[in-house]
Amino acid sequence: MRRLVLALMALAPVGLSLGTGCTPAAPAESTLELQIGGMHCEPCAAAITAAVTKLDGVVAIQVDHVSGRATVRHDPARVDFTAISAAISRLGYTVAPA
Repeated sequence: MRRLVLALMALAPVGLSLGTGCTPAAPAESTLELQIGGMHCEPCAAAITAAVTKLDGVVAIQVDHVSGRATVRHDPARVDFTAISAAISRLGYTVAPA
């Protein structure tokens, strides 16, 4: 066993461990801060959360009906402000960057 380990160490380039570079890069994430008009209660916030969560590329959403704000973490390569805004607007609310 020791000979095998020594042989592998001799083959590996200095400063590199075996298996480096094998992990995929994490997807890029961006955060949108939104001001949502017409949202007055917790069921409003829940409906917005459900609609936006269904979008491919949305990582997380937090909606506060008291302040009328939402924070959306998303992968901008898969979903953008326009798609997120459209999902919220279809429910009857207005959306603007906060």
